[in-house]
Amino acid sequence: MDNRGSAFGKFHRNSPARSDPTAQVLFDYEEHYMRLVKSYRSEIEFINDLHTTHTREVKNFYANDLPAIIKKLESEPIADDVRREWLNHLEEHMDKSFKMSGHFIDILTTKKVEEFNAALREKTFGGGVR
Repeated sequence: MDNRGSAFGKFHRNSPARSDPTAQVLFDYEEHYMRLVKSYRSEIEFINDLHTTHTREVKNFYANDLPAIIKKLESEPIADDVRREWLNHLEEHMDKSFKMSGHFIDILTTKKVEEFNAALREKTFGGGVR
C-alpha cells in the first residue's frame, strides 16, 4: 500500500516533501497525528492516571506514612537499634515495591507506545517500514 499521497506519506523518508514541507503538509500531518492520539485517548489517560497515582503513593508514604510510623515506634519501648533496623527493612521493601510498580507501569506504557507507533507506521508507511 503506497501512502505517499496521504499526509503521512509526504513524510516518508524518500519523499521530497519531507526535506522541505509546506505549511499545508505540516497541518495535514498534525491533523492525522492528532486523530491517532485521539483514538488512543483512553489508553493515554489510563496510563497518566497510573503514573499520577503511583507518584502520589510514593510521596504520601515518605511525607506522611513513614513519619507517622517513626513517631509511633519512638513512643514505644523498643530499642533504638531494633527500631532502626526495622525501619531500614521497611524502607528497603517499600522502595522495592514502588520500583516494581513503576516498572510495571513503564512496561504497560511501552506496550501502548509500541502499539501507537505500529499504528502510526501503518498509517505512514503502510506497515512496510520498521
